[in-house]
Parts: sequence; C-alpha cells; structure tokens
Amino acid sequence: MSENSKLFQYAMQTAKEAVTLDNAGNYEEAIRKYTRAAEILTEFIKFNKNKNLNQLYESKAMEYINRARQLKDIAQKKIKIKDSAASSSKSISSRDYNTNKTGETEGEELSEEDKELEKMISSAILMEKPDITWDNIAGLDEPKTALREAVVLPIKKPEFFKGARKPWTGILLFGPPGTGKTMLAKAAANEIDCTFMVADAASLTSKWLGEAEKLAKALFQVARKKAPTIIFFDEIDSLATKRGEGNESDGIRRLKTQLLQEIQGVKDHKGKLVTIMAATNRPWDIDSAFLRRLERRIFIPLPDFESRKAILKYHSREIELKEDVDFDKLAEMTEGYSGADISILCREAIMRPIRELDIKGSFDKDENITVRPVEFNDYLEALKKIKPSVGLDEIAKFDEWRKEFGG
Repeated sequence: MSENSKLFQYAMQTAKEAVTLDNAGNYEEAIRKYTRAAEILTEFIKFNKNKNLNQLYESKAMEYINRARQLKDIAQKKIKIKDSAASSSKSISSRDYNTNKTGETEGEELSEEDKELEKMISSAILMEKPDITWDNIAGLDEPKTALREAVVLPIKKPEFFKGARKPWTGILLFGPPGTGKTMLAKAAANEIDCTFMVADAASLTSKWLGEAEKLAKALFQVARKKAPTIIFFDEIDSLATKRGEGNESDGIRRLKTQLLQEIQGVKDHKGKLVTIMAATNRPWDIDSAFLRRLERRIFIPLPDFESRKAILKYHSREIELKEDVDFDKLAEMTEGYSGADISILCREAIMRPIRELDIKGSFDKDENITVRPVEFNDYLEALKKIKPSVGLDEIAKFDEWRKEFGG
C-alpha cells in the first residue's frame, strides 16, 4: 500500500471514529475527530492526481468541517438548556417529536426505523427559536415587509388566510452574498410562535447519518407533527442543483426526488402550516422543479444609501466617535458594498485605536490606558483595505434572472 493510500485510509478511519463518537453523544471528541479527518483528507488531496476524485474529497472534507461546527453549536445549546429550566420546553428529544404543544399525541405514529432517524435529526438539524430580531437588521424594509406578508402574518392571523388567499408554502430568498438572507429568515421565525428547523446539504447528504432520503422524510414528518413549522434550507443551491448535470451520485438523485415529493406534500397538505424557506446566492443553479415549489421569490439586494447609512451606524454602536465622522459621506463611498462588507469595514475602523495602543506596547505597561475616539480617517483607512465582495457582472446576472423568474 502506497503512502498516499495509507493517508486516505487513515482519514476514513478517523471519520468513522468521529461518527461513532457523534452517535454516542460525545460531541467534544467527535469535533476533534471530524476536524482531524478533514485535515488528513486535505493533505491527501495535495498528492492525489485525480482531479475528479479530489472534488469529491474536498466536498467530504468540508462536510466534516461543517459537522464539527454544527456539533459546537449543539454543545453550546445543550449547556444553555441545562442551565435554564425554562428552556426545557425547547428540547429536541425523541419524546418531544411524538407530542404536540399540549402534550397529546398527534398525527400518524412513526415506525421504529423512523424513530431511530429522529435521533439522527436531533443532532443533524438545529431546532431552536432564533435570537435575531428585525432590529438587528438595518435597512432592507421591502424584504422585511415581504417576509412578514409571506411568513409572519399567516401564522399570527391564520383566519385571514383562507380560500384563495392561502399562505405561501415555498419561499426563496435570493441575492448577492452578505446581504442578510439568513438573518432575515431567522428574524421572521423569531417573531412568531413556531418550530424553526435549519437544514443544509452537509447534514442531509452525509452517508454517516444514514440514507439521506429517509432522513429527509423523517425531517418533514417531524415538521408536520410540530407545526406550525418553518424548515429553512440555507444555500439551497448546493442541494437542489439542476438534475442530470455534473457528477451527482445515485444517493443525491434519490435525495432530490424525495425532497421534491416532501415539499409537494407540504403544498397539498391542508392541516397545520409548514413553510419551506430557502436562501441562495446562486438562484440560476437551482433545478426548475424546486423553483416551481418555491413560488414566492424575494430578492435581497445590496443595501441602498439609507440602508448603508443605517448599517454603518449599527456596526459602530456603543463606540466613542469623533464629531468628524460623517455617516452620510461614508454611505456614499460604500455604494456597491454588501451589509457583510460594511460590517467588516466598521470592525476594521473601530479597531484602529486599539491597534495603535498595542503597537506602542501600552497594554504591556502597568498604567491607565485611554482609548481615543474613532475618527473619520479611521473609516477612510479601512476603505483602502476593505473592498466590495460583489462584482458588477454578478449584479447584472441577478437582474437578468429576476426578469425571467421574478422576485
């Protein structure tokens, strides 16, 4: 066996150990093993000459990294739940899946096999009410209004959404990277009393979590039992790419078919409301069958002047600013920046006074330290380093897609 083959086998063995620890609930060790497996696989890719296989291995390495990140979030949430008796109602245990909010059994009984899948869902799918509110999102008034109409009001006031005025069951948030799509989805879920389930390609396609299509079926069964529910698919383009293109496996094809059936089942179901929300930076990569089911499309654009001004102020809050800081001028100078770009810009600017003190060695001295106010020049210097992450050609592509598919 060559050294390269040994490296690959070592990566696979480490990943299997991570899965065993994951299923046993030993998240701390599982995180370490998943991370190590990704590192070994990345090292193997450097020496492997098969480009097609390397793409698969890169995807698998990213899968391990994403799983490690998920486990970190789950571990943190479990600590919070343990420390707060009030949060016990948010537990995602198997017992909760079989009962509604009054504790009574509801809907069809799950098979023993599906009950096993529920355990997998509890570690693969995050279910907790988000702590993001509309106030955390500066600007974007039109998308906020559209989301309230599409998601919040049908759950808050179901009596007004009957007959022809039926609520949307499939919603697509699309736009350039860093414009706040995921935050908007979380803010909408925060405003209403519902179950919020976050799914992504990594959690559904991992072979270590069982057969993907069965996991998807169980996901929707749980969503119906805990309705009203929002199932949020982040980066849906990685899961719902056009069928028949690329080198997708039989497992991925079966998963897509299952998801399409489940989403159609949600649309046809007349019971409690289950809403599918999805976000993407690449709507043109999504299969047409998925697009038909995501009937309400909401474009999340780059922030306009007033939104940029609000974002600049929000990300400079609770910081002492010099009087010369002109947010109107900065809003003009940041045209073409996304909300995420502006957040990074502000962070760079407000760190400059701290950096100056550190360079002088002030923090190493036993003396009182005074941090100077952030001034306009700090933002100007930050602008030299932080550039827009979205190009004009990409914006044009979104405009072209909107003309054809709406939003």
